[in-house]
Amino acid sequence: MTSDNADPVALLRRLGAHPTAPYHEAGIAREIAAVCREASLPCRVDPYGNLIVWHRGAGAGGRRRPIAFGAHMDHPGLEVVETEPLTGRLLGGTPRRCFDRPVPVRFFHDDLGRQETAGWVMGHSDGPGYTALSLEAAQPVPAGSFAVYDVGPFQEGDGLLHQPAADDLAGCAAILSALVRCARAAVPADVAGVFTRCEEVGLIGATLVARQRLLPRSTVVVSLEASRALPGAEIGGGPVLRVGDATMAFHPDGEAVLRRARTRLQQRDPQARVQRQLMSGGTCEAVAYALAGYVTAGVAFPLGNYHNAGPDFTIAAEYIHRRDLETGADLLLAAAECLAEAPEPIAERLAQRADEAAGRLQETAGAWTLGWGRARRAPGAGGRSAPQ
Repeated sequence: MTSDNADPVALLRRLGAHPTAPYHEAGIAREIAAVCREASLPCRVDPYGNLIVWHRGAGAGGRRRPIAFGAHMDHPGLEVVETEPLTGRLLGGTPRRCFDRPVPVRFFHDDLGRQETAGWVMGHSDGPGYTALSLEAAQPVPAGSFAVYDVGPFQEGDGLLHQPAADDLAGCAAILSALVRCARAAVPADVAGVFTRCEEVGLIGATLVARQRLLPRSTVVVSLEASRALPGAEIGGGPVLRVGDATMAFHPDGEAVLRRARTRLQQRDPQARVQRQLMSGGTCEAVAYALAGYVTAGVAFPLGNYHNAGPDFTIAAEYIHRRDLETGADLLLAAAECLAEAPEPIAERLAQRADEAAGRLQETAGAWTLGWGRARRAPGAGGRSAPQ
């Protein structure tokens, strides 16, 4: 890679310099827009603050399927709801047990993170529909402020990248890297990056993108996540072709694109490692797109200290492996290249093979099934039969 705005690790460090939480993604969004300006990639924002970035390489009248890579800009955090006493609500899925002991946090008085105050979460209880957090702050903190866990800055050691929010800034960084390289190489495909808000509180941004039909119906949508490491999805073992999550399995056509990309990648670099697993540790944005009728797939980076829950429920930095992130960005580029060459959805491939072989099967079956009960041909089945 020739410069920082194509290097996923440098991009992750750059994004990680900004605090983020559900409803408070402005700093991340501005940084993504800045990277896109540097790479001359058009970046558009929808009415809800989700970002859509296109590399338009297919040209006018292009018939190849578009591909979109999606990641979310938020991460579990908290939001101040009362000042007397100072109380916050938990935004996202950090386990409540993590707040059984004091947790250091950093408060930010605006969504860009320009005014910072140190503080603590001192306890938790049940609020009206949310987990209420008892807070302390070194200086007055207004209602509407947000806070992130104070786990230190981005650090690298032994190949591991530690940061407050790998989920899902790692996905954002990988997508930006792939888009920049698609633009530089003039890849002849239409490739989108979709950067969404409020995933951690219910897939909200992705659901709104899908509802607005901001992506063509023919788009293959690949959800990028940093997801809890599991057996078969190990940290350092490579990015994971995620065939499903805790809610559903994804589309075989989408996975077929990623498997072709894996083959292409490993032809270039036989040492490149890519895993494949149904990762049941959570629900990702592919579900929102699948429910809207899109062909979906998933790529995950195995993650340590998922949602900042470290050993014994201590709050800790999340971490992924450098090699997993770099290989994941390469995989996305390879997927875009594969769609630029020729689509190969598995349904079309199987139908073609069946059509080619149907005549021969009829000829050979006729000799040894004579007198057997024949299957009825279903009305309008185009030669396909229904069993009796």
